[in-house]
Amino acid sequence: MPEDIIKPITEVLLKENENIALVYPITGFKSWDTYFFRVMRRYPLHRTYDSELAEIAADGEVAFNFLGETAMGTGDDILEVREERPFRLLHLSFGVMPGEIWMYKSMPADFTQTGWAYETPSKVGDKFDYIPGHMSPYDSPSVAMETILHHNISCYLGLKNDADRAIRPSIRMLGAGYDTMQITSGTFIDKILAGVKPCRFMTVGGLRMFTYTTPKSWEAPTRADAPLIARLMGEK
Repeated sequence: MPEDIIKPITEVLLKENENIALVYPITGFKSWDTYFFRVMRRYPLHRTYDSELAEIAADGEVAFNFLGETAMGTGDDILEVREERPFRLLHLSFGVMPGEIWMYKSMPADFTQTGWAYETPSKVGDKFDYIPGHMSPYDSPSVAMETILHHNISCYLGLKNDADRAIRPSIRMLGAGYDTMQITSGTFIDKILAGVKPCRFMTVGGLRMFTYTTPKSWEAPTRADAPLIARLMGEK
């Protein structure tokens, strides 16, 4: 198993004055819309669901739903970034216990995300596109469930109990909120893409195609494609 997949999320969180790039898919998967930001401020994110979650029967499932104030699917969505915070990013992971609970992520809400290339999207209960508790445990949420959120994008979770007994699961969210400033200097962005300036690139959602919406305050993205990368690498 790749070491970075099970690395604790606390080891990859950004500090103030570090750069982050958010990468979105474009039809055809031959180019990528990329937005660059500098972290100006950060503060820890931490929240748990314990008794708030209902017991799941043996081999039972919980359909995709938002994480609400009082439980999954009830109250306000706690992961929603408000419109008045267009440059706020939430960078977090989900951990779960016990280990027999499988987590599935849908992001945006109606797009089950995947790293596979199946034509039919996965659903809760499938033996792919899930992360079991031992890969992202409650006590140390890992990169396996790493998530980045901003205004106009949502994240739903689905759960499966893979045990032969009923289980009341517990979920822990751990990460950091960032107040950011968008990087728009073409010269500086070229240096990032050429590998000269450090930057953490993050896939938003997963590898499925989806139509994304960003906050209105964001400037236009950099369209990264093969000719651009070839030019920059030749100049490096």
